[in-house]
Amino acid sequence: MMVKRVSNKFKKRRKFKGDNKKIKNATKLDIDGIKFKSNLEAYCYKHLKESGIDDFQYEQFKFVLQEPFTFSNSSVELYERTVDGKKVRDFGEVTSNIRAITYTPDFVMIRPDKTGYVIETKGFRTDQFTLKWKMFKNYLETNGYKLSLYAPNNQNNVNKCIQSIKSRYYL
Repeated sequence: MMVKRVSNKFKKRRKFKGDNKKIKNATKLDIDGIKFKSNLEAYCYKHLKESGIDDFQYEQFKFVLQEPFTFSNSSVELYERTVDGKKVRDFGEVTSNIRAITYTPDFVMIRPDKTGYVIETKGFRTDQFTLKWKMFKNYLETNGYKLSLYAPNNQNNVNKCIQSIKSRYYL
């Protein structure tokens, strides 16, 4: 069996647009004094407003999916530390505090009875987002929330989500 070497010209490259390096192809926008991290977030906000929906909050809820803890056993691994203001990678024993895992959805409307909806606009799903989304669903189940979750990835899907929200919550 012959093995072919694949040329580099076919490899996918991550290209970053604008000044928002955390989100692939995202450009920050300012609308009504709110700084959105992507065009899709801004589109969703405008479409919600145009549809007469204005009781949502943008990035105001922070859910703690896993509490912080201290790992007291031995762990030998690659880690980063700061030396003279620069990040340096090192390999060695680590015993430290583990930060909480948190999740901040884009658009949220939660009523006092724990019903409502969450919209998370994601043009490009990362492995990190997929894991947090699963953890978020578990958090909602465990804590008695009855929220409808929407994760549109383009403008057409945003429109469908808003139609569903209007028919479900704003008759």
